Amino acid sequence: MMNKDYNFIVKLTTGCPGNCKCCRDRQENFKLKNEKNSIFDIDVFEKICKNIKKLNGSYVCVSGGEPTMVRNIDDYIKIAKKYELATRINTNGWNVTKENLESWLKNGLDQIVLSIYGLDENSIIETRGNRLIFDKSMRAVEVIKELKKKYKFIFIIQTIIMKENYKQMPQLLNYAIDSDTNLFWPSYLEDAINLPEVRLSCEEINDFKNNIIPKMKEIINKKVVDDNIKNNIMKSLDNYYNDGTVLYQYHKDNENCHWSGKHFTFYPNGTVDPCPGHEYFKSKYQYKINYDEIDEFMNLENLNKCKNICFDYCKYCPQGVHHEISFMPVSFNEHDSKEEI
Repeated sequence: MMNKDYNFIVKLTTGCPGNCKCCRDRQENFKLKNEKNSIFDIDVFEKICKNIKKLNGSYVCVSGGEPTMVRNIDDYIKIAKKYELATRINTNGWNVTKENLESWLKNGLDQIVLSIYGLDENSIIETRGNRLIFDKSMRAVEVIKELKKKYKFIFIIQTIIMKENYKQMPQLLNYAIDSDTNLFWPSYLEDAINLPEVRLSCEEINDFKNNIIPKMKEIINKKVVDDNIKNNIMKSLDNYYNDGTVLYQYHKDNENCHWSGKHFTFYPNGTVDPCPGHEYFKSKYQYKINYDEIDEFMNLENLNKCKNICFDYCKYCPQGVHHEISFMPVSFNEHDSKEEI
């Protein structure tokens, strides 16, 4: 029987309107331009959901690329709920209109993760390469805030700490609180070997720890009332860039990594990764299956085989770590559904 620590991510498409700095390496390795029109086969998606349920799993995330570019995303959500799976969408807000989100929620969406890398057009152009994403993400926040008054679901704002935006983290934190988020996930690509233009220098890390974190703490002290929530957030903030290379060391001890072998990721082209961090070294690693044989693949023996291959490549991994800034009264679990909040 599968432990519920296992997560399943399905990339509905590899197409995306953005050109994010933190994804450029993925684009090169995946050759996304050649695959951007590919959509994950919905029949295969149903087989995956059916097998997640058989394995005692409880959660599926639909991601991309930009999953909201898939016009019939409702049908994927319906299938996930058919198998009683908590369902999340990771999006930059591209097609998060009131009409669309309300439809997704009615069909069973439990969580929405919205990525926002800055609060002004210039920072969005610098980090995401497409000014329209700024307008779309800001619109999405207003839509989500409105529908949270009517529906019960988890709302998360996620960001990547980069050279261009790390000084904006206090403003982003403040914006997340004012936007009625349940969680704020500022991730950083620590020891991002292939992304030197993204990761912070030693000087910038010191600036972040000595000048930016205190400003974030001031906001928490001012705006968070619950002492337990406040204390947990303070501990999380204290862990940022704890020793400068903590995540890289962490991944060397890959048996303890909270990603590898626990976040199986499926792509439209038949590639399966035991960890989303593998996107960064796709040229070094391929695990391809025939989706016609997905039922045979999805058992613990084959999943563990896929997972074990992962460990040989953890040393290349620049996968971001996010310290959870949770405004919820209980610790967040990815498997939580809206009924359990």
